[in-house]
Amino acid sequence: MSVPFFSHLGLRVRAEPGVNSGTVFWVLRVVVAAGFGVAGFFSIWRAAADFEFGRGTPAGVARAVELAPSDAEYLLLRGLEIDYDGGDATPLLERAARLTPMSSAPRIRLGLAAEIRGDDAQAERWLLEAARIDRQFEPRWTLANFYFRHENFQEFWKWTRAALEVSYGDRRPVFDLCWRTGATADEIARAIPERREVLGAYLSYLIGTQRIDAAAPVAVRLTAFHDGADQAVLLGACDAFIAAGNADAAMALWRGLFGEYSGVFHANFEAPRIGDGFDWRSGDVAGVVQIDLDDPASRRITLSGQEPESCELLRQTLALEPGRAYTLRWRSTASGAMPGMEWRIGEAHAGLSAGELKFVAKSRLSTLALVYARPEGEARAEGWVEIAGVTVN
Repeated sequence: MSVPFFSHLGLRVRAEPGVNSGTVFWVLRVVVAAGFGVAGFFSIWRAAADFEFGRGTPAGVARAVELAPSDAEYLLLRGLEIDYDGGDATPLLERAARLTPMSSAPRIRLGLAAEIRGDDAQAERWLLEAARIDRQFEPRWTLANFYFRHENFQEFWKWTRAALEVSYGDRRPVFDLCWRTGATADEIARAIPERREVLGAYLSYLIGTQRIDAAAPVAVRLTAFHDGADQAVLLGACDAFIAAGNADAAMALWRGLFGEYSGVFHANFEAPRIGDGFDWRSGDVAGVVQIDLDDPASRRITLSGQEPESCELLRQTLALEPGRAYTLRWRSTASGAMPGMEWRIGEAHAGLSAGELKFVAKSRLSTLALVYARPEGEARAEGWVEIAGVTVN
């Protein structure tokens, strides 16, 4: 008669007819004990390897490799130590590559080592394999650098763009390498993918390195995303274009952000109040308080009588046609005469109470400013003025 199935520790054992069940249990206990013994032996072995590796010394890492020759992490670190000592780590790295068929790290190391040995064909094969199995930044960036060193710029641009498509963090080393090729700004721009994060980083890089002309088309590309998170970098670019006298680039960018306009931007100081680019700017002047009113929209400027003897209260950059005659007009209401407050543009000026100022534009970009200068023999002004309807035509 058969003995029923046993299921100790997941084992299924069936006793043959005529075999005592006690014998079956005895055999089973021996097998289980042996299994635990083997597992315990390997656990101790592994713990010893981890201990040696954790020492962080070349001797400790070498011993860890001896104890656990199939651990890719151990192999990679030992290979690095051998490289530093001027040895050949290729066998260890090749073993690590076989053990980790989906890891780019040993393949990148093998590729770079082959390049150092002068075996460029083998280096390229390893680096291409790394990029094939790992589509992240590092393998692609490593290939871009490899092709840069070998002046294969067709492949360099291909892999640079591929790297930027998955890039994150600080991208300046990539942009630096692009400019080191000696390529034109347009050629480099073609390697910048249509990712707003990358375009924003590249625009900041160009402004920071004073490549203002190259930044203009990049800024236009970035405005096409219409993402409010980019406004700060775009306004910074607009200010840089204005400072460089590049009126066309500044206006193209500004219109991309805020739409078409001509003359004075925010004639009534209405929202949104930006304070950069072609919008109104007001300085932080002691003794002067400026507030924006909404009904109706206007700017109120209050002088305490403690303001400086002369100061700039408002300023806006205007895009004009050089040589053309213009008329500046405005509306103002004041608590008193407010002597010493006037509009200035170029050499032309007019007191606030005049209501208009005729002038001829001297340059493509002109600065319109409202200033206060204490008239000789008079006390500093004290009171307020409200201004709106500022136009140029």
